[in-house]
Amino acid sequence: MEIHSFKFRFLTCSVLILICSVNAWAQKPHFKEKRSAKRIQKHIAYLASDALEGRLSGSPEDEISARYIANEFAKIGLLPAGEQGDFYQYMPTPDLRIAQSGTKLTLGSEQLKLFTEFYPLSATANNGTYMGDAIQLGYGIEDEGLNQYDYKNTDVKDKVVLINLDIPGGVHPHNRFISWSGVEFRANYAKSRGAKGVIYYSAEESVKPSGELSHTLTHSGIPIVFVNRDLSNLNTIEVDMAIDILFIVKNAHNVLGYIDNNAPRTVVIGAHHDHLGRGQKGGSLAETDGEIHNGADDNASGVAGLFELARVLKKRPKKYKNNNYLFIAFSGEEQGLVGSKYFVNSDLMPDQRINFMINMDMIGHLDSTRKTLIINGIGSSPAWERAINQVQYSKNKIAHIKTTSSGIGASDHTSFYLASIPAVHFFTGQHQYYHKPTDDPSIVNYGGEAFVISYISKFLQKLNTFGEIPYNETAEEEPSRMNFTVTLGIMPDYIFDGEGLRVDGVKPNRPGSDAGLMKGDIIIGLGDTNIMNIQDYMKALSTYNKNDESSVTIRRNSETKVLQVTF
Repeated sequence: MEIHSFKFRFLTCSVLILICSVNAWAQKPHFKEKRSAKRIQKHIAYLASDALEGRLSGSPEDEISARYIANEFAKIGLLPAGEQGDFYQYMPTPDLRIAQSGTKLTLGSEQLKLFTEFYPLSATANNGTYMGDAIQLGYGIEDEGLNQYDYKNTDVKDKVVLINLDIPGGVHPHNRFISWSGVEFRANYAKSRGAKGVIYYSAEESVKPSGELSHTLTHSGIPIVFVNRDLSNLNTIEVDMAIDILFIVKNAHNVLGYIDNNAPRTVVIGAHHDHLGRGQKGGSLAETDGEIHNGADDNASGVAGLFELARVLKKRPKKYKNNNYLFIAFSGEEQGLVGSKYFVNSDLMPDQRINFMINMDMIGHLDSTRKTLIINGIGSSPAWERAINQVQYSKNKIAHIKTTSSGIGASDHTSFYLASIPAVHFFTGQHQYYHKPTDDPSIVNYGGEAFVISYISKFLQKLNTFGEIPYNETAEEEPSRMNFTVTLGIMPDYIFDGEGLRVDGVKPNRPGSDAGLMKGDIIIGLGDTNIMNIQDYMKALSTYNKNDESSVTIRRNSETKVLQVTF
């Protein structure tokens, strides 16, 4: 699971394995769920083995993983739904994107040094040149509702524009200009007005962007760079710019299997099968570089869920007959939902309407005590809450259903939601093994996952009677608009339902650990802000800058403590 902002060890490995093994079987399944748990364990043991080297998208092990999934789909009786009469969608995935020496920028008569005085930004085209005038646009905002008209009386057609990367009043969550803070958003707006390129600048150190180029297949189509100096005193200047980015792709594999019920609508059931490899493309939270990230919960658990749901739907077709079902194991999720985006924009999208999408990402760590299942994205259709209310399920297996509304999240359901398809994400919560080499088969709660699959099958059964599922656009949730320049270095407990934010893990040598925060602490205050939930925490955190000092009020067992933190 790709979670950009959400995105610990016990004393000895033997103790860790013992504790995890006890946790994994703490919820003992019965009858058919016990058989399901054994199958789930077998699939995860293979997919999350060292032999698959962490299933990095585009790697040879990605192909091995895809072949395994295709074989299982065939055994279950799914029809191949790939590009060439097989189960595969062959997909280019980014492997390398770096500016080469041909990338140049001259302002007036001064040639700037690449990577020192300027650098391309992720939204830039991979190749492009421009020679001519660059004109000042200030913040590059044109918004009648905000009474800001930076384009007024300025013709930017066929010119490069100079834009201050900051926004009026500075970047903070309560700024009314916050929706204009994005680099790509302002660049695309400038392009829509006819601009041939964008040169960003800033006088504020805190708002300077990262020079790392994202591995993306899509971009704005125009040159976009950042100049490491304040250009606000320039009105017009001659520029000569060239972008030359080395971009290498490899083939990765989405895997598609189909159940054809001759129904008018199709349901997509998805889970990503890639993970981080040895962390060579980023995303790792490991303390040591180069270790295999097996990704047992993230997301071999979801792939095993595809197999189990496909078995159920094939075995009891009458209960699910009002929809067809397309099972997809996506690749490239960890590199920015690449596989699901690629599918949504491909010719393999079914001709008939996709009714809805179910995403399973990290469903193998159901807490044996709290037994809470999280369903993200229920605001994307009124049908979700209706189905949740109608599903009858044992409280001894899943005691609580926790929901979030936004259709946008750090997993593949987002690609479908943005294509106006109702989509939800089933999730059993974050944990201290996330994006670490310790996310191994031993930490998975196999009985708990069998319960989750059983619940989803009942959920699908209810939805089978609903007909066409209506789509809702969800309200944009405030955390997705935050700009964070600091962090405490903690792992939040996303299934905690009490008041405050429970700390599920603390990273060493970070502000939180230096202040004395511990796993299990409940943060109830940050500075002058009362913290009632994770949203309050993120709002408060986004107001701090590097080197700021603050108090952190916590509950630890029965005590209330005030810790001092320096960001």
